[in-house]
Order: sequence, then structure tokens, then C-alpha cells
Amino acid sequence: MKNRNDNNSNINTFHIGVLDGIRALAILIVVWYHFWQQTWIIPIKQTPFLKLLGITQINLDWLVRTGYEMVTLVIFISGFCLFLPYARNMINGDALPDTRTFYKKRIARIVPSYMLCILIAFIYNVARAEYSAQDFIYSNSPGFMLKDLFSHLTFTFNLFEDTSSSSLLNGVLWTVALEMQFYLIFPLLQKFFREKPITTYVVLNLISIVYIMYTNSLDNISFRLLHLLPSYLGVYANGFAGAMIFVGMAKSIKHEKYFACFSTIVSIMCIYVYSLMMRALCLVDNQNAWRLNHRFSLSFLFMVFVISTAFALSAYQKIFSNRVMRFLSTISFNLYIWHQYLCLKFIQNRIPYYEGDVPPNQTGDKVWMWKLMILSIVSSFIVSTAVTYLVEKPASKLILGKKRND
Repeated sequence: MKNRNDNNSNINTFHIGVLDGIRALAILIVVWYHFWQQTWIIPIKQTPFLKLLGITQINLDWLVRTGYEMVTLVIFISGFCLFLPYARNMINGDALPDTRTFYKKRIARIVPSYMLCILIAFIYNVARAEYSAQDFIYSNSPGFMLKDLFSHLTFTFNLFEDTSSSSLLNGVLWTVALEMQFYLIFPLLQKFFREKPITTYVVLNLISIVYIMYTNSLDNISFRLLHLLPSYLGVYANGFAGAMIFVGMAKSIKHEKYFACFSTIVSIMCIYVYSLMMRALCLVDNQNAWRLNHRFSLSFLFMVFVISTAFALSAYQKIFSNRVMRFLSTISFNLYIWHQYLCLKFIQNRIPYYEGDVPPNQTGDKVWMWKLMILSIVSSFIVSTAVTYLVEKPASKLILGKKRND
């Protein structure tokens, strides 16, 4: 195996520091979006002190309202990182990863925390008789509880309309099911991509295009149809392509100051273009159709952003690559799977306490809204940190038999 840093470049193609921060920020925006859904706290701040500069307010409403699109960035990063060692094999001649080790790493990373979440949520629902509650749509379907549990344990619940739309376990887990389904076919896809990258890239995108065209022809694009694996194959393909481009650039381009300046400008422009796209998304009537039709272009933008940020000025990279971002990236998976669940349970159990049948976020009680926001943030970070270091990491070492190396 060759050195971790290619002789022609000082870019590390084994660990890309900025990805820690990019992944962490993506998850934080998703978390913010889900908290915004429940607290109704709108991120608009009037700024009369900046009036002389022509700035009357700081408005991040577009960012939080479209926070769900950060899932596309997370999936792109997944495809990028999964294919990165294979890109190094193609370009630098590095050794190919072992398929068995690949699956063990994915299981070690995903399954312990995921199964703990399913177990706790299921026990909670059974203890409170949630599956038989009168206001639950499937209360008269005794088999739904077992279907809900079994489909989650097998990462297939997103394939069924009932368990996808009405599961009582944890609504955000659909992304985990999507990823696990992709992991099953990844060893085959990476082989095709290494042998015929252009053909495989085109085929993956064609599958996505055909699926999106079919879905657009339907009267209603449900949440399940919006997020099935075929619609994301183009995103994964861009992740594969991005990994190849990055490794190729790292080998052939010296990290000089002028190129770093150019890359920094490109990275910032990507953020600006993203803001324009999200503002446009806020204004459309059929947002699900927009999301499907722009999924490829958005992931392509993310590819340019990730690569340019990786080659940017070191001072700019520090925004994404520092101790805080590394910590946030470490706990990001558990932060993602626990944050919304905790927030919803607080509301369900009247924490913070409120009287009446209408939650205070619907009556404009800002004090209660901020209490819920702060409680949700603090509890989510405490739980995600605890699960990461007390469950995920010990279980990972047990499964792998050594220190996990991502």
C-alpha cells in the first residue's frame, strides 16, 4: 500500500478533515428543521443597528424550512466516503478493501445504536398501549404492531406505505433503512464502477430518472415514494464520481496558494447557489416534485462544494475541520436518530407542562416554545453523546475485534 499522502500532493486522501464539519453541519440543520417543526420558532431577527448598511433583518427562515434537503448532502457524503478507498485503488494502486470487513464496519457503525432506539421506542409504545389507542389509525389492526417491529428490525419498513407513514417507532429512521439497503448492493456497484465508471454512472442516473418520471406521473408523491432508494441512486453516483475526482486532483494538483484561493471562492459560491435553490424551493407549490426533480443537480452542487472545500485555504477549512466539528461528527448519527423522538415525547407528555388540549406552540406562547427548544437541544446532545460512547463505540470494538477505523 502506498503512503497516506501521495508524493505529488500534501492532500490526505484517507481522512478528509472538512468532511467532519460538513457532515456535522448537515445533521445540525436537519435537527434544527425538526425542532422548528415542533417549536414554531422562526429564525428571523430584526437588525435596526445595521440599517445604515442596508440590512434590516437576518432571515434564516429559508434554511430551516428546507433543512430536510441536508439529508441529500449526508447521502452524498456516504457515497463519497464509501467509494473513496476504491478510488484510491483505481488511481493510486492502493489495496482494495475486504468486502467482509466492509459489512462488519457498517454493522458496527449502524446496528447497535439503531437497535437500541428500536427497543426503547417499542417498549415505550407497548407500555403505553400506543398501538391500540383510539386515535391511532391502525388501532384495529392487531398485526400492525408486529409488522412495524419486524420491518424495522429488517430495515424494510420504508418499503411499505403503512409502516412508512404511520410507524410509532421513530420517523427519522427511514434514512437508516435506505442506507442499509444500499450497503447490500454496494460491493457489486463498486465493482461495476471500477471496471466501467462512465457506464455505471450513466446507468445509475438513468434508473433514477426513470423512477422520478414514473413518480411525477402519479397524482400524489407520498413521503415513501419521495425517499425510496432508486430516487437516490444518482446522488450515490455523484458520490462515487466525486471520490474519483478528488483522489485524481489530490494526485495531480499541488496544493498551492492560488489554487487554494480559487477553491475557497468556489466553495463559498456553492453555499450561495444552495441558498438560492432553497429560497426557490420555499416558493413552489409542489415541493415533493421539486425535490425529486432537483435531487441530482443538488447532489452535483454538493460534490463541487465538498471537493472545493477540501482544497480550500487552511483558514477556511478550519471552519469545518476542528475539535468541535470532529466531536459533533462523532455523535452525529445518534444525534440524528434521537433528536426528533425526544422532542415529540416531550410534547406528548406535556414537558414543559402546559394546560388545555392545544400545545402552546399553536397559541404563540414563546416562553414555552423556547423552553421546549432548549430542553430538546440539551437532552438530544446528552443522549446522543451517552449512546455514542457507552453503546456504539464499545459495541463497535466488540464486533470488529479492534479499534474501529472509519
